[in-house]
Amino acid sequence: MRAPSPIRKALCVATLAACGLLMQGCSAVKLAYNQVPQLAYWQLNSYLDLSEIQTERVRDELGDLHQWHRDTMLPRHAELLQKVQQQLPSAISPDQACRTYDDVRAQIDKVVTQAEPKLVWLAAQLTDAQVRNLQKKQASSNADWKKEWVDVTPEKLREQRFKQLLSRAETFYGTLDEPQKAALRAFVAQSSFDPQRTYAERLRRQKDLVQVLQRIAEDRTNTDQARSLLRGYLARFNASPDAAYQRYAQTLVEEGCEGYSRVHNAMTAVQRLKAVHSVKGYEQDFLVLAAQ
Repeated sequence: MRAPSPIRKALCVATLAACGLLMQGCSAVKLAYNQVPQLAYWQLNSYLDLSEIQTERVRDELGDLHQWHRDTMLPRHAELLQKVQQQLPSAISPDQACRTYDDVRAQIDKVVTQAEPKLVWLAAQLTDAQVRNLQKKQASSNADWKKEWVDVTPEKLREQRFKQLLSRAETFYGTLDEPQKAALRAFVAQSSFDPQRTYAERLRRQKDLVQVLQRIAEDRTNTDQARSLLRGYLARFNASPDAAYQRYAQTLVEEGCEGYSRVHNAMTAVQRLKAVHSVKGYEQDFLVLAAQ
């Protein structure tokens, strides 16, 4: 039930696409998953305007990463969903919700770790022109994000968040009735989400990425240094060097766990059963995809 992350990891999009596309509707999972390498390439290319030589290797690397994810991570995703199914029929505590959140984060971290050598190679190949292209894309996406989340009234912001979270919840639970909608609105109203603060961190992360890429470009043959610089960026992406922002981010996580618990516990037995069936559908699709 957290606010959606506004940050796009420009160099890590390939690793996250495999996870993110799986959260579409069950009927679209298989088609979407098999298109991940192509979609991830398009995303990277839109940010970096890859050369022909870079494109050939990036496509190969994405194919290898996708196959590894199919063989290694899809069964783990399915195992996690089995645990979730066991929880859904009953009330769920905030601690249980946070443990599931931590499990998801841990699985994404494994994908990022697997992708690291590929990201190091790509970072060392980028030209000054490609980094400038990245900055232009960042500026464009920032304008869109600011227009949607910052340059709005508090009332419109709350309504946008409510509608977004309602759509997500109804994907799993089916149509929500007034008691569940009231719990969801209460979560949104009490949330500490601050778009100005989130936007400032977004800009910090983007500037950090550009500076790291520029540092790597100073000595493209120094793979160890490139790896160290990229790891540092990813560490700062996950845990901001701003201690106040770290506390803010942790507050959002804790509120998200509490909010999910509150909304789930307001669901009827029929709605919880619908969620079990929805998650079961994802699990089955993951297992089928893993066997291909």
